[in-house]
Amino acid sequence: MSVDLENLRKAHRRVAVLVVRNLAYAPIFERLEREIAMLEAEGDVISRARAASAHYKAVA
Repeated sequence: MSVDLENLRKAHRRVAVLVVRNLAYAPIFERLEREIAMLEAEGDVISRARAASAHYKAVA
């Protein structure tokens, strides 16, 4: 099963409401934050690699 960034963000918003009502949901909220950060960082790496690749192709 693939998890996409938009679904994680939706879950993050929903769990945020739960955390405000009951701190027991805080670990889930924190886990979602980590998962979102990892996917965003992965996307950043791919974007940077594409930019670098395009630059080197243009120079070569």
